[in-house]
Amino acid sequence: MIVFNTTFHVGEAHCQEFLAWLREEYVPRATAHGVLTHPRLHRIMGHRGADADGGVSYALQLEVASLGQLQRWNLAVGKDLMARMARRFGSRVVAFSTMMEKLEL
Repeated sequence: MIVFNTTFHVGEAHCQEFLAWLREEYVPRATAHGVLTHPRLHRIMGHRGADADGGVSYALQLEVASLGQLQRWNLAVGKDLMARMARRFGSRVVAFSTMMEKLEL
């Protein structure tokens, strides 16, 4: 199982608008095809951004069965979602993604 984690950094003045967009548009579109599942949203605590307003960071985690499925999803859906975010928020939101393999303890 792969955990697909995207960290978003948002200026404080835009947090509520961004969270609403994430919940209402991004997550439903990201999970619509059934490839990405089990969305979890976290606020990253104890970290202040480097921009002038400080900002807030959020981590969105979704699960996917394999890297191959994630790559296909990214081509079919993910790139479009990031473009939608860029059009709506511009430089007010920045994001980066990491893939993590889920291991048993």
